[in-house]
Amino acid sequence: MSGIKVIKAKRLIDGTGNPIQENIVIVVQKNIIEQIIPEQDYIIPEDAIVYDLTDKTVMPGLIDAHMHFFSVPSHELHKLVSESDVNRVLRGAGEAEKMLQAGITAARCLGSTISPALRKAINEGHIRGPRLVVAGEFVISSGGTWYEIMQDVEGADGPEEIRKKVRERIMQGANVIKVGLSKGKLDDLNRSWGDEPYQTLTAYSLDEVKALTDEAHANHLKVSAHCIGDAAVNLAIDGNVDVIEHGYAITEETRKRLVEKQIPVVTTISQLYFHEKAAEAFHYPEWEMRIYQTHKKAMKKDFNEGLKAGVKFVIGTDLIGYPTHPQDQAAKEFELAVEWGMDPEAAIVAGTKRGAEVLGLEKEIGTIEVGKKADLIAFDGNPIEDIKVLQKVDFVMKDGQLIKSEFKKGKR
Repeated sequence: MSGIKVIKAKRLIDGTGNPIQENIVIVVQKNIIEQIIPEQDYIIPEDAIVYDLTDKTVMPGLIDAHMHFFSVPSHELHKLVSESDVNRVLRGAGEAEKMLQAGITAARCLGSTISPALRKAINEGHIRGPRLVVAGEFVISSGGTWYEIMQDVEGADGPEEIRKKVRERIMQGANVIKVGLSKGKLDDLNRSWGDEPYQTLTAYSLDEVKALTDEAHANHLKVSAHCIGDAAVNLAIDGNVDVIEHGYAITEETRKRLVEKQIPVVTTISQLYFHEKAAEAFHYPEWEMRIYQTHKKAMKKDFNEGLKAGVKFVIGTDLIGYPTHPQDQAAKEFELAVEWGMDPEAAIVAGTKRGAEVLGLEKEIGTIEVGKKADLIAFDGNPIEDIKVLQKVDFVMKDGQLIKSEFKKGKR
C-alpha cells in the first residue's frame, strides 16, 4: 500500500494570493502535500485513494485567529464563575467538532480557562477539533479589561507580578499570551470595551507591557493584546506586542505606525454582527445596543482607512459560542470583511496564510504548498465571485485525515 491520497480539484486557491489554478491534482503522502500538478500530467497509482473534487473549489482550511471557548451559554457569561470546568470542557468539545465540520481547521482561543485542556485532548486524538493555539486565562490588571466579568481571574499589577502571571499561564498550557490593554472609564456601562471607543483608557503602563512581552518572548510565545483606542494601540506598539486585536478608534499617525511595522490587526467584525442579530430574541437592553452600534461605526471607519493605508488585517471573529455567537460560523467574517471593502482574494489570504502566520504555524499550514500539512476544504462555487460559498463547506481534511465528505472516496 502506497498510502497516497489524491485530491482532484476543479479549482485550486492555494492561499498565497496566486491566481486560481484549474484541473489540479494534490498528492498527499500520510499528512504531507507531496505534489501539486496539472491533472493531465499525473498518473494516479493503482492503490491510491482518490477524492474526486472535479466539481469543487479546493482551498486551505479556514483559520479563525481570534475566538473563545468560554463554553457556557453566550448570553449567560456569569456562569463562567459557577459552571464546573468538567461541564465546560465537554461543551467545548462539541463546539470544537462543529468548528472543524465547518472547515475551520485551525484557531486561536484568546482567553478561556479550559482551552489548554481542549488543545491537549485534540492533539492526543480524544476529540476532534481545529489545531489550537490557546491563551488559557487572560492577563488583566486590577480593574482592567474584563475585570467585571472575569471574577475568577486574579489581576496582575507591576512588572514582577506580570512576569509571574505569564509563567503561570505557560505552566497551565498556554502557547500564546493574551493581555487586555484598553478599558472603559469608571462609570461606563461596558467597562471592558468602553462606552465610547475614542475615550478608552489604558489598563497597563509601558513598563508593565514590556515586562509581559519580554517574558513571553523569552519563552518563544507571541503576545496578543485587546486594544481599542489610540492610546492602547500605541502602548501595544511601543511595548512590542506581536498581534493587535480590534485595533480601531485610532489616528492616522497610529495607522501609519501599524503599516510601517507591519503589526497584524485581527478584524473581529462578527462579534458585533452577531450581537445585532441576537438583540431582539435575547432582549438586549437599549443602552447595550447603542454601545455596540458606536463601536461598529468606529470599527468600520478604521477598517476602511486601514485597507487604504495597507494595514495587515487578519481574519478573526471573537465568537464565544452558542446561542448568540456560534464559533462554527466563522466564515461569516470573510463575508463581512468583503462587504466592508476588502477584496475577496485579500480576505482569503487574511483567513488562511496570514492566520497561520499569527498562530505561528506558517511553516506547517495556511497555504496549499508542497511540504505543508494537508489541511484542506472544498465547496461548490468560486469565493472570488461570491465569498459566501465559504459558509457551505462540504469537504474537510485535517492533517491528511478525512473529516467530512458528501461523497464516497474510492480507489483509482
